[in-house]
Amino acid sequence: MRSSARVLAPIALAVAVAALVACSATPAPVPQPTIPPGITAPPPTTPATEAPQIESALPAEIAGVDTSGWQQVPVPSGAATFRIPADWSVAEAAGGLDVLRADGERQLGYAERVSGGDGSCVDGSGTPVAWRTAVLDRQDVALDGATGVAFGAAALQLGEQWVVSVGLRPAADAQTPRCPIVNIIETTAGLISFGSEVIVTGSGPGAPWAVESAAAAEQYLASEEYATIRAILMSLELLEPSAP
Repeated sequence: MRSSARVLAPIALAVAVAALVACSATPAPVPQPTIPPGITAPPPTTPATEAPQIESALPAEIAGVDTSGWQQVPVPSGAATFRIPADWSVAEAAGGLDVLRADGERQLGYAERVSGGDGSCVDGSGTPVAWRTAVLDRQDVALDGATGVAFGAAALQLGEQWVVSVGLRPAADAQTPRCPIVNIIETTAGLISFGSEVIVTGSGPGAPWAVESAAAAEQYLASEEYATIRAILMSLELLEPSAP
């Protein structure tokens, strides 16, 4: 005799399969993302614009140094530009930029709207001291927007301390440096300093330029670093103000 449970089992299975098919015939709705009330969709992203390229009028070789692989650096105000080696860098500073060697040590400073002080010859502590100077190097610089400019390098003795000064200066001052040595030139853009220090004392930002003796200062002129620094300073170009 056949069991009634066995007869009913296929019927129950068929009913279950039919129910599953019926359920799967209508897919569940997919929830759509919504923006909460009061919040607007973000605006489309605008691609960043590239910084304008600066065209230099100077040749690749400056003061005997090939600068063709160097960076062309604009100053923050847009008033000037200069070149630095590919592995050097700049950092924003009061009135302009500091020029940093590849190891990060400050070597030069570019600054605008500077003051030349009151003419006192003092050391790094502000104390008046006996002094003497020696000319190390001088080269005239053709600079549109300024006249009578020269690159000047000098050794300055302040008391017992010797300091090397490098920078752009009025040609006459670079020829016969006196204390205080002030690395400032007058341009159509105003007073600009581009050198080891604005007023040379061999302290603060200028501490790397303190040397043991006048002989040490003269020896430095034979170094590759000195040639690089002179080329940086002589690469300065003044730019025409942008049209409003």
